[in-house]
Amino acid sequence: MTSIQKFTTSGGRIIYSFPVRAFPGLVNNIYLISDGDQLILVDCGSGYDKANDELLAGVTAVAEQYDHTISLTAVSTILITHGHIDHYGGLPFVRQFTNAPIGVHILDRRVLSNFEERIVFAASRLDIFLERAGVADKHREGLMAAYHFGKNFYRSTPIQFLLDEDEPTVGGIRVYHVPGHCPGQVCLHVDDIMLTADHILSRITPHQAPESITHNMGLGHYLASLKKIEKLDGIRLGLGGHQDPIEDVYGRIAAIRQSHDQRLQKVLDISREPKSIAAISRELFGNVESYHVLLALEETGAHVEYLYQRGELIAANLDEIAGQRHPVVQYLRA
Repeated sequence: MTSIQKFTTSGGRIIYSFPVRAFPGLVNNIYLISDGDQLILVDCGSGYDKANDELLAGVTAVAEQYDHTISLTAVSTILITHGHIDHYGGLPFVRQFTNAPIGVHILDRRVLSNFEERIVFAASRLDIFLERAGVADKHREGLMAAYHFGKNFYRSTPIQFLLDEDEPTVGGIRVYHVPGHCPGQVCLHVDDIMLTADHILSRITPHQAPESITHNMGLGHYLASLKKIEKLDGIRLGLGGHQDPIEDVYGRIAAIRQSHDQRLQKVLDISREPKSIAAISRELFGNVESYHVLLALEETGAHVEYLYQRGELIAANLDEIAGQRHPVVQYLRA
């Protein structure tokens, strides 16, 4: 039987949570928010392989264990926390059951509603990043194939409304725009419970990629967004897009910030001699395989970019940079 968790907010609303396997090795949390009058679905899995079956099984399990009126057809609103496919890829499947309006932040709208175009442009920028990072051509081809994995089954889906921090959203849920992990990443404040999505996770630091690949991402945006949530009062519990509930959101923010500070220092230590992003990544993360190579390169790139923007790293091979189209940049501690 699907594992269901039930949470009650200070305002009496019920939040149900259940897991869905988005991709091999990646499990997402799906949320249903009920106040007796409306049923809100928060994220819907990837749509890949058996993810849709598990989404339907999870909703059915909630109905069987807690509230028989709950179903996908009863969903009145769909909120997408950010434009990563493990959170919105199931939308075409959900559309078979309900015409409920879909809301997402404006900076991720085109990801969902103009998906095919977005993939072309994002892949182009990623390929340039990998070339400048020092990844050899043959390895770059494999990493680009990994990037495209699981993205050929989703088709553009129209969005009906936008999640705006300055506007009240459905059910009185407060929206906080927290770019960094994703341009349109939002947290959803439901009374005293914060749905932190992929902005704050219980055990790992959410993945970062450089803004040179996608605007409004990058470590600088992410750290500023952490501070925004840290300043809020009254968060009793955090519910992330993956992993476990977060009992101490403020303590978890401090731990994530410390982890990034330590990684930034490691990058500076590694860069006492000129190094490419690929070389720095190998020293930071060691031997990783398949898609994790791409994640490690992006994570390294985000930290290198942050330090370079702040003058703590410099480019050590200006002549090569001036004479080539997409040169491999060698970074050196300033």
